[in-house]
Amino acid sequence: MGKKIKEAAVAFSIPPKMVQNDRGEIVEVILSYADYQTFLRFLADNVDWELLPKYLQDAVDHLLAEEAKAEQGDDPPKALAEVLAELGIEMEEDAAPR
Repeated sequence: MGKKIKEAAVAFSIPPKMVQNDRGEIVEVILSYADYQTFLRFLADNVDWELLPKYLQDAVDHLLAEEAKAEQGDDPPKALAEVLAELGIEMEEDAAPR
């Protein structure tokens, strides 16, 4: 995995800034927003979801949602009931999303 991360870092448009503590350990990495998105896309494509901490899962979720909105095109979103009606599936009156 380390080799893949190094390969992904080459795609960054601005070299990341490393912040070190007094022992010389890297404690923070500063990326541009575009490079942060590149990093999240790399995680989404190459890392097991269960291995990601919750905050990175949330960040990847947000990235994927933003990409889905951008791909939406000119068609407005449809309500579930409308889509089901188009498919000929009746929705029960008291059915509620869970």
